[in-house]
Amino acid sequence: MFAALVARAAAVRVGTGRVVHRTDKAVVATGRRDGQPVIVKLLTTDDPYWVGRRQHELRMYELFTDQPPPVRVPRVLYADARLTVLTQLPGQRLDDQRHFTHDVGPGTARLVLDTLDTFATWTPARPLPQPVDYHGRIDADHAAGLLDDADQYPLHFLVDQLGSGRVTAHGDPLPANLLLDGEHCALVDFEHSGSYLPGYDLALLHIVGAAASPTLTAAIAERVHTANITTAYHVNLLLLTCREIRLHTVLAAGNSTASRLAYLRQLLSRARHDVQALMRWA
Repeated sequence: MFAALVARAAAVRVGTGRVVHRTDKAVVATGRRDGQPVIVKLLTTDDPYWVGRRQHELRMYELFTDQPPPVRVPRVLYADARLTVLTQLPGQRLDDQRHFTHDVGPGTARLVLDTLDTFATWTPARPLPQPVDYHGRIDADHAAGLLDDADQYPLHFLVDQLGSGRVTAHGDPLPANLLLDGEHCALVDFEHSGSYLPGYDLALLHIVGAAASPTLTAAIAERVHTANITTAYHVNLLLLTCREIRLHTVLAAGNSTASRLAYLRQLLSRARHDVQALMRWA
């Protein structure tokens, strides 16, 4: 995959540096183009889902060009059917793993949450897509056995009660997609960005951060309370926990996967309890 990336990049005057990220769908590396540092991404799968996600991300970058968001984001310098060349933003990843491996300080937690809150205020003239069909997701997780009847009806009821209101969200604020540079936080990777029920980004951050970062977890809880989005947040939290369990069940078996699944199932139990409690107060 790296050799293919080097060859494609060279064809568009990009010298490739080191690999910074590799998955079963893409490889990402640093590089230089016309003397400037860049990031080079090569899509390596023909899976229609990921092809569609990449097309969505490129449309997001077009929107960023027309109506720049109020946070730091990369710019596309070149794109073809598989290769994307982006400006390289300053900063270091908050963490290199999908789930946090360490606690973060109060200032870092505040900076990250402020950045996501600021991005949520961005309302481009073209309506953003809604990546999650909440009712469809509820029924799919019920059919998969992750939710039972006591969860299914309350979730449908609460989603109906919340109505059609959606807010802009990054959609995948994993620690590797948050670049810290002093007093600034930049966002990268917009494959899942769109309009969601409020609290979507906060819920995902809670799932990937709660086990290692109590400081971030407490800051998220305070934001949810202050913004008065408790119901929407807990709906997102429950459905995203189901998704995270699905993602981990297809990983290779091992001690780390088993430990993570045990944690996620505990989180799922708490999230189910919280949603059912919300239903009693609804």
